[in-house]
Amino acid sequence: MAEDLNEEIKKIAEKIPGCLYASLVGYDGISVAQYVIEANFDVNLYDAELSSLLLTSKEIRKNLNLGVETELIWLTQNAFFIIQPVGEDYFIYTCLKPIGSNPGVARIEMNKAKQRLMDIIYPKSST
Repeated sequence: MAEDLNEEIKKIAEKIPGCLYASLVGYDGISVAQYVIEANFDVNLYDAELSSLLLTSKEIRKNLNLGVETELIWLTQNAFFIIQPVGEDYFIYTCLKPIGSNPGVARIEMNKAKQRLMDIIYPKSST
């Protein structure tokens, strides 16, 4: 399972111009799979901190009755994050360069990969 998840994350990251890395993370902040192209920082720390952001977002969404969260886009001076939930327990995100990246391609590739990731994480029982 872990090898399959790592391969899917790698495929996503390699298809996105300007991608620094891609990660699949549990809402508990633990990295499940990641693929780093270029990063001069601790990606595991980013995974943990972004889980805090997602938990806060989840709580706000529930308090304001905003429905199902489909995507969070966060642009900072140093990075462009596109974050999408994968089931109830995980999220996937890409960290892009703030200039010269392609967020549109990132969104497309992440959307295409989400079902494959769901099938690996939550396999259907054969009953």
